[in-house]
Amino acid sequence: MDATQLSSFINQAILFCFGTFFVIAIFMAVPLYKLLDQSSRTLGATENLINTLDKELGPTLREVDNVLVSVQEIKALAERGISGVGTKVEDVTGSIGKVTEQAKSQSSIWSTGLMTGLKTYLSGHSENQDDDAKSKK
Repeated sequence: MDATQLSSFINQAILFCFGTFFVIAIFMAVPLYKLLDQSSRTLGATENLINTLDKELGPTLREVDNVLVSVQEIKALAERGISGVGTKVEDVTGSIGKVTEQAKSQSSIWSTGLMTGLKTYLSGHSENQDDDAKSKK
């Protein structure tokens, strides 16, 4: 191999390397182009989302605030109603306790009177039987 052939071989090797690089660059350019296109669409969608959030977030937060105020008012009304019911239950419980005590004392009086009347009746009835038994003899 002389210098011309060597020079020609080196030139061919360089052309082959440039050709291979060119083919690889074309094959890599298509996916890179698709990747850049997708990135561009993603960036556009992100910008649209940010714009929508800027427009909608303020009114939404105001509505959330209104709902929270309403919930707090309902909670306050419920607490007042529950405490009122608790007071009424305590009043009813106290009234039932008083009525129970009165009923106990009245039933005690009735039972005492009934027992006394029964004893009197039985003692009088047994005396009449004793008198009847003595008179028959």
